[in-house]
Amino acid sequence: MRVQLTPGSINRPDLLRGIPLFTDDDQLIRLGDIATIDTAQAPGEIQRINQRQVLIFDGSLTEGANLSEAIAETTAIIDRLDLPDGISLLPSAAAETNEALQGSLRLLGGLATFLVFVVMAVQYNSLRDPLVILLTIPLAVAGSIFGLYVTETAIGATVLIGVVLLVGIVVNNAIILVERANQIRDREGLSARAAMLRAAPQRLRPILMTTITTVLGLLPLTWERDGGAGFLQPLGVVVFSGLSLATFLTLVIVPCFYTLFHPDRHLPTPTLPEPAIKSPTPQPSVISH
Repeated sequence: MRVQLTPGSINRPDLLRGIPLFTDDDQLIRLGDIATIDTAQAPGEIQRINQRQVLIFDGSLTEGANLSEAIAETTAIIDRLDLPDGISLLPSAAAETNEALQGSLRLLGGLATFLVFVVMAVQYNSLRDPLVILLTIPLAVAGSIFGLYVTETAIGATVLIGVVLLVGIVVNNAIILVERANQIRDREGLSARAAMLRAAPQRLRPILMTTITTVLGLLPLTWERDGGAGFLQPLGVVVFSGLSLATFLTLVIVPCFYTLFHPDRHLPTPTLPEPAIKSPTPQPSVISH
């Protein structure tokens, strides 16, 4: 039953009992004759989602906590509740966003890796060199995860952007190293191991210079947590830690796998050209008596 009153007509709780009602045969009764009016707590507003009445529990994270841990703890508490029939649970917007971000991280990270592989496969006209170069991506991801763990940074949208950005940056060092080794092999005909032993010292300085300048440029963003820069701080952590560890391991892992993926070529024994002038065949000397 819904009762609509003129605003301001009821200003005291006891006046509710005197509200006039009319039955089907137009008899006048009072609300207090058919209802018991008690004082109790009521919600300030009734919220609905898809025409269903809902009760929303809000909270804020404590200092040092991250969103994933808070969602897991809340879910564990709710699972222990014995809810009556007709009551269902709806995930929060934060939980749905966190789950969507984790799914996007796998999708976009895999897509970025695939595109990088396709471009390198077309350029090198081979599958071995792109596979060697792509080995730097797991190293970079491991470094970024370690950085997020050390700094206790929660996974969010900026982390997703940082991972996609890292995939494009970290392969540069491996490309420089592999390309130089291929040039030496094609020009001098050396084995893969010998070519890499000569290419690594020649490309060590460019690799370290590009990495150090990039890492130092991201250092202020990595440690900034206040103000507007705090929103981009997870991006700096991902690229800073991932690029640092990947560069260090690239100088060790990439040469090893390059040697394994390129077995030594057995070069044919060169044939010497025949001399233009043949030396005369010595005749046996005859001694006459």
